[in-house]
Amino acid sequence: MTLTKTSPGLDQQTPHGFSIETLTLFSDAVFAIAITLLAIDIRVPQLAEELIAAQLNNEIIGLLPRFISFILTFFIVGNYWISYHRTIYHVKRYDRGLISLNLLFLMCIVLLPFPNDLIGKYPTQQVAVVVYAILTCMTGVSLWLFWVHASRNHQLIYETLPAPFIKRLNLRLLISPIIFLLSIPVSYLDPLLSLITWFCAFPLGILYERRYLKK
Repeated sequence: MTLTKTSPGLDQQTPHGFSIETLTLFSDAVFAIAITLLAIDIRVPQLAEELIAAQLNNEIIGLLPRFISFILTFFIVGNYWISYHRTIYHVKRYDRGLISLNLLFLMCIVLLPFPNDLIGKYPTQQVAVVVYAILTCMTGVSLWLFWVHASRNHQLIYETLPAPFIKRLNLRLLISPIIFLLSIPVSYLDPLLSLITWFCAFPLGILYERRYLKK
């Protein structure tokens, strides 16, 4: 199945006076800021000169949880950025509801540096794991709602987009939120085990895309 997109035109303009491209550029800027904020809390340890030789190694090792949380959240944000562009590529116009859902999704993206910092400082604390899972799940759900609103009865997307593809993209957008939601009860058994389950979202998403979205 080959998907084609018609050339941008007046159908992408709305009474609000700006185009889908403007909305996309604004969203990209928010993503860039969010990704930048992820690394702000990783700082070089400050030690007295006489303690550097004895303690620097331990201080660097102590930063490993923050590096791991940064890598994890970086890929999560990157994955949501890819998914966002995959959905908005098929949107030809928008309404007030879609703008509101777009802002809700971006708000969740901007909030992700907070659970990233939290899990980096307290990776073994169950409450930190739950907060991270909830906020990340909310981010995925908001993007799913964005697509559901846009694709309902083809009201804001291209009419030539096949219904099976719309359903498959719906399911793809739900993979990450479901995994993070399921990790919450797992955290009551072992918080670190929840962190491991989060990494499953990436290979599962890739496998789903190769099987159902790239035909």
